[in-house]
Amino acid sequence: MTKHGDLMLSGKSGHKYCFQVWPFSTRFRPLGAVFFVTKRLYSNKNYRRASHEVLFIGETASMAEPLGSSFQLDAFEKRGANCVCVYPSNDEAERKTMLEDLVAGHRPTLQC
Repeated sequence: MTKHGDLMLSGKSGHKYCFQVWPFSTRFRPLGAVFFVTKRLYSNKNYRRASHEVLFIGETASMAEPLGSSFQLDAFEKRGANCVCVYPSNDEAERKTMLEDLVAGHRPTLQC
């Protein structure tokens, strides 16, 4: 799959994180990461600049595993999920801290 690009996201703390943006159907290697499931939208037809509606924020020890339960996958599909934004990190403590910061700053549509 071809990466869409990068996306800078800030947590509630103001700290900025650079995420890689991939199509939702991408199969990943087994790496730890914090991830966003988003609906990528183009609001301006003149410029190919996308915005992202944050549907879910999570963290995992392996991106090779499914991104959620079958309930979550159905909910992602119903809300038009088409991207997953990935910040690789093998440090579990770092992932948990980032997750708390990002959830507080973005209030995703879907919760765990």
